[in-house]
Amino acid sequence: AQDDPLLQLQVDVVYLASDLLEGRETGKKGERMAATYIAHRFEEIGLQPKASGGKWYQDFEAAYRAHPHAKESETRQARNVIGYLDNGAEHTVAIGAHYDHLGHGIMGSRHTGDPAVHNGADDNASGVALMLRLAEQLKAGRAAGNNYLFIAFSGEEMGLFGSKHYVSSPTINLSKVNYMLNMDMVGRLNEE
Repeated sequence: AQDDPLLQLQVDVVYLASDLLEGRETGKKGERMAATYIAHRFEEIGLQPKASGGKWYQDFEAAYRAHPHAKESETRQARNVIGYLDNGAEHTVAIGAHYDHLGHGIMGSRHTGDPAVHNGADDNASGVALMLRLAEQLKAGRAAGNNYLFIAFSGEEMGLFGSKHYVSSPTINLSKVNYMLNMDMVGRLNEE
């Protein structure tokens, strides 16, 4: 897949949206498998781990609620996956994409039938695949005038928990970030 960038994009989307990952629900086994895959891809591309302690993962707790107005919540362990391309530049561009999705659609889905795997090929395996493709291109030397921070966020579907956690516990000096690009749902094609 390394020789064909379109094939690698397909591989990334197919794995992340596979039934094996059971919809990548925040704090569940399938989401943890997706995090492992993304960290592997970051390493394969040649990024540096950029969570605290030189790790790929920034762990945090997220409060799961069955619906937005539920009083009861369940604490779940979630994790952002963070990679860095250090070009020795003064400023950094952040590029992010959430990798969690709706699991079996019990919370947040418009599906009215029995619970079923919500694969999330577009939301947001497509955004993660594009983020990984950008990392490959930037690692190859394109646009070397900035450093690049790549973050795969967890807990977006439950309330932007991963991005909120990163901003409250950054692993780089945020005053040196020029801007951020967020890749979300970039893969849907229609008849036009």
